[in-house]
Amino acid sequence: LSVALSGAVLARCPACARNFASLYCHNICSPDQSLFTNVTRVLRAPSARPGSSRLAVVEYQCFYRRRFAD
Repeated sequence: LSVALSGAVLARCPACARNFASLYCHNICSPDQSLFTNVTRVLRAPSARPGSSRLAVVEYQCFYRRRFAD
């Protein structure tokens, strides 16, 4: 959903929208996340089970090589 919303905002530039979606998917789905992602903030979020909670990542830093960024 958030990629679709970003795509709507970036609709005037299809290449920008595709690049943004690609970067977003790389950040979220890469099996190598631990090599380029540093979690900087987590919060306790309610769980589906009453009385329990889970940790949710709400902020992170990503580090990319210049070649990937270009």
